[in-house]
Amino acid sequence: MAAFEKHIRFIIGRTNSVNGERYVNDPSIMAWQIANEPRPFTEENIPAFVAWMKRTAALIKSLDKNHLLSSGGEGEIGFNNLKTFEVIHSDPNYDYATIHIWPKNWGWFKGTEVSEGFDNAVRNTKEYLAKHSSIMHGLQKPLVLEEFGYPRDGHSYSLDSLTSLRDNYYEFIFRQIVDDAKNGGALAGCNFWTFGGSDLPQLNHTEWHIGDPLRGDPPQEEQGLNGVFTTDKSTWRLVKKYNEELR
Repeated sequence: MAAFEKHIRFIIGRTNSVNGERYVNDPSIMAWQIANEPRPFTEENIPAFVAWMKRTAALIKSLDKNHLLSSGGEGEIGFNNLKTFEVIHSDPNYDYATIHIWPKNWGWFKGTEVSEGFDNAVRNTKEYLAKHSSIMHGLQKPLVLEEFGYPRDGHSYSLDSLTSLRDNYYEFIFRQIVDDAKNGGALAGCNFWTFGGSDLPQLNHTEWHIGDPLRGDPPQEEQGLNGVFTTDKSTWRLVKKYNEELR
């Protein structure tokens, strides 16, 4: 914990080498996060976890009052329960809340059955969004779905494969955000996972090997599993459509 707090002070005290701005004054930074997917792991750890999350948030805000702060958490699944999620984000140092949704990793469909499990994934996603949005609406703070993804049709890694199920899943989520915005809800935005750009998956292996490009999916997971590439034009049309509708 002491090493982590030292690191926080180092990062927030740093000066941007490109534009010469101290990080605390740098407008190219939107927000700080405590960590990526912080978790207590067990019920017994929750009191200590909550205390650490509050203490760390207070430290960051004491060093930088110019930028937003969020937890980086997944929501109920990462925090063990909704109460922990609510208690942490009720702290005044947190400006907004984050959640993640991973239908494959969370077992909302079995194995590679992306088509067979699609309805269940949508149903669980809707419920997950609704209960976290309700809590944040009560706290009068925004909620951001900052990570979500869905495999290509047939659980394929080929760029020639279709993305119809992913597109349907994305559109469902985008629609939820637009509707929530129109109705004054807490759900403020989302970030899909992930932008693969013009890179090409290595079709002779799905694991990341030393020397492979980093294409968004973490090295411990199948490469290209959730990547949206420049050739996925139907997906980009949806991204553009809903961004324009929100704007």
